[in-house]
Amino acid sequence: MSIILKNRKRLTQEESRAAAVAAARALLLDAGAAAITLKAVAAKVGRTHANLLHHFGSVAGLHRALAEDIAATVSASITAAIARRRQGLATERDVVDAMFDAFADQGAGELIGWIALTRQRDALKPVIDTIAAIVADFRAAGDDRPMDKVTLGLVLLAIGDSLVGEEVAEGTGQLRHAAREIAVRQIAAMVSPRPSARS
Repeated sequence: MSIILKNRKRLTQEESRAAAVAAARALLLDAGAAAITLKAVAAKVGRTHANLLHHFGSVAGLHRALAEDIAATVSASITAAIARRRQGLATERDVVDAMFDAFADQGAGELIGWIALTRQRDALKPVIDTIAAIVADFRAAGDDRPMDKVTLGLVLLAIGDSLVGEEVAEGTGQLRHAAREIAVRQIAAMVSPRPSARS
């Protein structure tokens, strides 16, 4: 996928940043997080390395901008699934699928793993803010169940599954989506009302 912008002589700062982030996202999905370099993104959008340095400051700045972009997409997907669940239009499995798919299909899990391994922890802030917003949404809706713990478990499972889910499932002799079923059962165990003790 090419995002060459050579035919346009002048782009606004916002257009240049958006094009670079789109190119970085394409590289992430096509070749993995390690492929996201300033040089590779510059070549993809027909700009110079110096131009990208001007907009992002460093490759870490580009990673953070990409994390912000992906976090917005992930948040929208998960929030929509939660809203459908509240309306009775979706099941817990639908919410789990939305979360797992968001981390896998958008490349979020791989980007998070790469950022963590390369010690660019500050670049994880958009993802952390998204997770905090999901928990805050539950609280704002008056949900007094332990949704913070549910979200913690789901996110960690979804990230791990997006990185090595296929290989670990094969190694344990489980079906590819077994982790999703485990997640659904964990949700049920954590949020189901407990029977009251008899007096």
